[in-house]
Amino acid sequence: MFLDLDASGFAKPNVGVVIAVISSLINGSTFVLQRKGILLSRERGVSYLKNVVWWSGTLSMVVGQIGNFLAYNAAPAVMVTPLGALGVLFGAVLSSWILGERMNALGKVGSVLCCGGSVALVLHAPASEGGVTSRQEGEAGRPR
Repeated sequence: MFLDLDASGFAKPNVGVVIAVISSLINGSTFVLQRKGILLSRERGVSYLKNVVWWSGTLSMVVGQIGNFLAYNAAPAVMVTPLGALGVLFGAVLSSWILGERMNALGKVGSVLCCGGSVALVLHAPASEGGVTSRQEGEAGRPR
């Protein structure tokens, strides 16, 4: 099976965390690739819609969102959501590497705080209780 399941049939949260970090990396690369595609298109004097780099950025957005969907299915939202902020950090690093943009001191401090905050939230997330496992359990917990 695709996800590593524990004894109760639920995916282990560490799988969801890994998927969330990878999808954040992919989502962070989206905007960098699209911007690079636009800049290349301007140099050539053609529409960005004809640029392969721009389309690869758009495709990476789709793949990253599918990764987020899988991460939310594999781990509790309280663990996955803070890791989405890492996309900003990955985007900043990739833009300095690929686009040659420079990050000022305030940007570097913000990146460290973003990373530290995401890690702190994930490490101190409350344990999940497993959730609803059947339709009957879901209907029994629904208010009337």
